[in-house]
Amino acid sequence: MPKLRYKDHPESEDKKYKRKKKKHKKRDRSSSPTRHHRHRHGHGRQSKYQYYDPPKLYEEESGWVPPQHDEEAEWRERLFSAMAEDEGQDPFYSQYDDYGGSSSGGVTSRSNIDFMNDEEYREYIASQMYRKKNAEAIAWEEAKAAEAKRKEKERKEAQERAREEEARMQKERERQETILRQLKIHDSRSKYEELWKYVEATTTTVITKNDIPWPIASGAAFSRQNIKEFLVLATASLMDNKKVVRKEQLRYHPDKFIHRVLRKFEGTEKEKKRLTTKTNEVSGWLNELWQELNNDNNSSS
Repeated sequence: MPKLRYKDHPESEDKKYKRKKKKHKKRDRSSSPTRHHRHRHGHGRQSKYQYYDPPKLYEEESGWVPPQHDEEAEWRERLFSAMAEDEGQDPFYSQYDDYGGSSSGGVTSRSNIDFMNDEEYREYIASQMYRKKNAEAIAWEEAKAAEAKRKEKERKEAQERAREEEARMQKERERQETILRQLKIHDSRSKYEELWKYVEATTTTVITKNDIPWPIASGAAFSRQNIKEFLVLATASLMDNKKVVRKEQLRYHPDKFIHRVLRKFEGTEKEKKRLTTKTNEVSGWLNELWQELNNDNNSSS
């Protein structure tokens, strides 16, 4: 069966013109970008492709203002980090790595800040803030204290030098006194030997108490120490000093001294008794001095 078609009717020129004009307008709309954009979004049609919008962790709040730079908080943070470094520990572990402390009284090796209560920590922060705000005044006070410490040190050093100088002068005075004493002893020993020669040479001449020789320097007190200084010389050898002491022991032996000296003495019984007592005392000191020299000889050998 043949296909049926609509029969074409002849149209007027006016209809042809309107159809042609409408076709051109439709072509212009499809070729214009603005018109094309308006076609896609302006008429509520959904596009074939959609853009991906990633999820957000936090919702943006209206009126949010970025945090301001807090210089004080930053300074406290640096201060805490510096103190932790001074303690030789990591700041994180110095706060959180606490396993009950050490066994010695519960005191750990961390900074003392960890054991401060709120009041102590407040006072600590206040003191640090005061030091920061008054750094110039604190520096001046520290310089003043350092200057005072330096002056005190200089004063002590001056006192120490004065003491050393006094000790040196005292030692020099003692040395000079020793030299003078040795010279005096040397002169006294010469007179001492002359007196012994006079006493031993005299057979019938009467002697007085001023003629009796005693083994001490002229004007020195009658004592064991002065007899030792008179007989034992530092410049002589041990054997020479022992010979001198041995000779004096024989001279002041009580029996020999009475026979050789006191029998020539002319005086009261009281004076003779006093001389006898003095002779026995010298004899005893000479025996002690002899024993001391023997001990020195044994220790040196």
